[in-house]
This record gives sequence, structure tokens and C-alpha cells, in this order.
Amino acid sequence: MRSALLAALGCALFLSCSSNDRTRGGQPQVLHRTRLVQIESDSLLVMSPEQARQFGTTAVRTDSAKLMLRVAGRVVAKAVVPADSAAPALLVFESNDAAQRYTEYLKARASFERSATQLARVREMAERNAASGKDLLEAVTEHRLQQAALLDAESELRQSGLRPELLGRMSAGSVLVACDVPEGSLQYVQLGEQALMSFAALPGQEVVGRVIELADAVDPTTRTVRVFILLPHAPPTIRPGMFATVRILKKAITAAIVPRQAVVVVEGQSYVFVRRDSTTFVRRAVTIAGESGSDFQISEGLSAGEQVVTTRAILLKGLSFGY
Repeated sequence: MRSALLAALGCALFLSCSSNDRTRGGQPQVLHRTRLVQIESDSLLVMSPEQARQFGTTAVRTDSAKLMLRVAGRVVAKAVVPADSAAPALLVFESNDAAQRYTEYLKARASFERSATQLARVREMAERNAASGKDLLEAVTEHRLQQAALLDAESELRQSGLRPELLGRMSAGSVLVACDVPEGSLQYVQLGEQALMSFAALPGQEVVGRVIELADAVDPTTRTVRVFILLPHAPPTIRPGMFATVRILKKAITAAIVPRQAVVVVEGQSYVFVRRDSTTFVRRAVTIAGESGSDFQISEGLSAGEQVVTTRAILLKGLSFGY
């Protein structure tokens, strides 16, 4: 029994000496004198005052912020002035497939309108006994065939995400932008709402358009809804096929403003570390609502006046999550 006690005491002294050697060898002391305590949903990091002073903090301030829905968009069509100035605006599409479908639709609509005119003429002649019943039957049949062809052409065009009436509202110089909005964010999009767009071809500039159309169905694969935005007087630089960053105003809130370097991300969740006292830091989950310059706008998780770590926050991340 005595020999076992002596062995245990010797092992403890050896571990103590090894720990002191590692500390004197230049290893970060914070790793040896910090303890992590789990309390409810927060994580506490407790250390000595000397160690805590190496983590600089900034007081949280609040400010009004406009929450913006940010999505990617692309130019799907542009209306240009045709060679014959008396003709309607010529539509240029991002893809040959869309252009072909729109052309087929225009042809089908012209044939349908011609058959409707012919049917009205034959009916009038039949009333005066100038046309036979056979002529009237043939005119009715032809009109129904052209109507079916028009519906088929319109269905093909809609499969491209474009509606005939939507394209018909475009005048020369206008541009149509399509963006896919997640179904959960559709509540923030209203017809007629203003949308701000930035293009790589227009660095440092934003152009303003309005939401003019929302798709009737949700894409079953991406769970998004196609939204169309019209720029009535687009800069000439914008071309079909160009990508854009689209911002649509959601609502105005009072947000907590913190520097970007205060936020760390783990598995998609954003966190900050709040100084509780001279020796304690609290890991806090936050919700980022937007950004402004070098700051993040926080909608949930922080209050005005709290001190958030802005220096060496990445080290606290490693300690807190065990990296």
C-alpha cells in the first residue's frame, strides 16, 4: 500500500513539473489556465485578468438599419429599337431557345387573329346566304386549330419563365431581370416594389427597377419563386445574360452594430464573445441581418453597451469549441 501511494505522489509531481515546463517554454498560458463551463445555451470562458487583457473589446452601439433581401439575378431580355422605327420594340433574349419560343408564339398569335377575322367574315356572309354551311364549318374548325396552336406556343414560352403579357409591357430601352427568391422570403416581395441592382459592368453604380411579376408556382427543386424586375430606362451597357446582385427592402429595424472581426462562424451559425467581467467571456449566438461597410448589423443576440471581443476572437473560438 505504501509503495502504491509513493508511486501516485511521484506521478503527480512529474505531471506538475511537466506542466510548468510547458508554460515556461513559451506556450500560450491561456490554454492551461482557462476553463470552459457549459451553462444553458451560453458557453463561459474564465481566465486570469492578465490573460483576459489580451482580448480587446468594443462597446456595442445600435442604429436604425434597413433589412434588405439580397438575391442573385440575371438579365433575361432587353428591348431595342428595330431598324424600322415604326415597328414595335425588338426583344433580344439571353438564350436562343427563349428567342425561338417567343417567335413561335408571335407566329401562332398572328395565325389565330387571322383565323378569327376569317371566321367573322364567313359568318357575316352566311347570314346573307353568301357562304355555305360547309364554308362556315371549315372556318370554325380552322379557328379552333389556330387557338390550340396559340395555347401550345404560349405554354412553351411560359416554360422558359416568360409570360407574353410580361414581354408585351417592355418598351425600347427597357431591360427585364429575373431572380429566384426563396419561398420563405417571398413575404417581403410585393408587386410594384422598388429593387436596387448592381452589375459588374457598372462598378460602383446601382440601378433602380420595380417588381412587375411573380411566378405562379414554386420550383420544386430549389424551393424558390421566379420574380421579374423591369428597368424601364436601363443603361446601354447592360446586356442580356449579365448577372446582377438584387436588393429588395424588407423592413427597417434597430440593429446592434459590431465590427466584422468580432463575428466568428461555426457550421453556419454566427457567434460573438461578450466580456462579462474582467475574467469571463460569454459565447453568444447572433443573427446577422445585414452589413454596412466594415460592420455587421445584428438583429438578435446583442444589446447596446455590451462589450464584444474584436481582438483575437478567433483564439476564443478555438478555446470555446475545442479546436
